[in-house]
Amino acid sequence: MGEKVVGVLGGMGPEASVLFYQRLTSRTPARKDQEHLHVIIDSYSKVPDRTASILEGSRDTLDAIVASARRLQVAGAGVLAMPCNSAHYWYDDISVMIDIPLINMIEEVFNEVGRAGVTRVGLLATTGTVTSGVYARAAGEVELIHPNQDGQERVHQAIYSIKGAAGEKLLQIKRDLLSVIEQLREEGIGGVILGCTEIPILIGAEDVEEMPVFDSTDILVEATLREALPASTN
Repeated sequence: MGEKVVGVLGGMGPEASVLFYQRLTSRTPARKDQEHLHVIIDSYSKVPDRTASILEGSRDTLDAIVASARRLQVAGAGVLAMPCNSAHYWYDDISVMIDIPLINMIEEVFNEVGRAGVTRVGLLATTGTVTSGVYARAAGEVELIHPNQDGQERVHQAIYSIKGAAGEKLLQIKRDLLSVIEQLREEGIGGVILGCTEIPILIGAEDVEEMPVFDSTDILVEATLREALPASTN
């Protein structure tokens, strides 16, 4: 079976989409330009705020994402990647409205957690993602540990503050996120999920000592390569 054209449901947010594409490109086993994947990105930044839509019960975000998915399908995409954790709240609804597969990033994250043998894992995510229960429903036998109320508020604020931040402000955001990870470590977690694709802009496995980091962006990249490349090249 040949390569599939990759469609990226982007713009949620734009920097997270850029990071996903950078990593997808760098990890593709290509020795020349022509061996890279055909990737179509619909960076539709006008998609309404995911957390607000989840908390308010609005369909506006779903409608916008489905419109983006259909544009990518018409453009020739054979598989879709959505580098936004909170948007997976509508995964089932999106999937039934299109005719091509949409990779389930949340399930892929727990596949990696299982392979690592971690049974108690912390989650850094927006309040919308936490409230939606997308990670809790996919956790299976894995015990999912959330920050306390103060920690969750700090994580949510940090995620939203990444957008447009620079210099010392970014360093402070990074320190805030790492401090919450340390609080979760004190609760006995065996690993941590970076459950928002904005977080890997600042934090990677190298920032967390002696504990596996499950980076949702990296995991989606690897799943996309498996889905899009011929089996002989994986």
